[in-house]
Amino acid sequence: MERKAQKCKQCGREIYFDGICVSCRAENERNRILAMSDEEVAGSVRQICREIQSTGQLEENEALFRKLLNYREIDTSKIAVAAFEKGLFAPCELYKDAPEDVTKAMIALAEQEEINPSLAGNLLLCLAVRGGDDVFRTFLELEKRPRKWRKSLYVDPSVYAAYGGWSYDGDGRKIKTNFESCYPMVKGTLEEKERSPVKIGVPAGERCPQCDCALVNLMEIDCRDPRLAFLGIDGVIKAKCCPNCFPYAEDYFCRYTIDGESEILCEESPAAMENLFGDEGIQELSSNLYRLGDSPVPLRYAADWEGGSSVGGFGFWIQDCEIKRCPQCGKPMTYLAQIQWDTVLEGMEGNAYIELCKDCKRIAILHQQT
Repeated sequence: MERKAQKCKQCGREIYFDGICVSCRAENERNRILAMSDEEVAGSVRQICREIQSTGQLEENEALFRKLLNYREIDTSKIAVAAFEKGLFAPCELYKDAPEDVTKAMIALAEQEEINPSLAGNLLLCLAVRGGDDVFRTFLELEKRPRKWRKSLYVDPSVYAAYGGWSYDGDGRKIKTNFESCYPMVKGTLEEKERSPVKIGVPAGERCPQCDCALVNLMEIDCRDPRLAFLGIDGVIKAKCCPNCFPYAEDYFCRYTIDGESEILCEESPAAMENLFGDEGIQELSSNLYRLGDSPVPLRYAADWEGGSSVGGFGFWIQDCEIKRCPQCGKPMTYLAQIQWDTVLEGMEGNAYIELCKDCKRIAILHQQT
């Protein structure tokens, strides 16, 4: 039986089931978490600890934990103690605020020669999220003198470190891979969008030489706005791309200037492609009404399935955290922004991610989906 289109009872968006759309449900849940009192939040933390202590797992309350972390930036120290006592090392964010004794115990485990590689990988993730000088020194040591379990892992500790928002270069110098502030992209009016220092999907007035799709500045950012001072860029940057090609490219880079110029550096498309995006897709993308939010939000605000689009903070990696290395200097780039596709393109799956190297003025544009 064919489903008939109907309107979301909250926002009016076209859906094929009765009730409200996924985005509205996510917004309602976010607002519920934001409206919780401090006492209610503390009670929820105790509830999470009780589940871990009684079952050794976090299943029933995992969604609650993630929402409290993302929207309220809860202290996870008590949760980390409960998790370590039960040998629970996933999700790694449980250990964001792990006490010093728990952190040292995890380091001691990771430094052993022969532990289960799966455990080793989980420990690296947990330690990366915890961060700190001791963790940094441990990662350098494990990279310099790999333990036996390293042979069973796909990547070096430096890649795991990026889950915590940091990494290091070939000389062992620590590098931040995330900015220390986050602003959401929120729906506004056409007038508000025009005034916004950040815009999504602005036509660039050029066409891709490979597939003839219209090029767009996937994100335009006027970093001179006071809200964006944390970026440390005195000018306007544009992440130019072919929206038809870059989702299929392993590496897609552009060069920017702080005067708003941008040049795509990829010489060839990933395959002989036809223009599947089309002018209708460009029109839909460029007609979105998203603008930069007025106030900062917690760093992991957008790090969830329905996290939306944001600038700064942490993104939601649908697959693995993928911090590119700058094609000019070879150092890890810095995560800048994410765009949740289905908020700007009906039926489009996944997220787009933007990273940059400020030293070399290079931008990487990535795509992930299930």
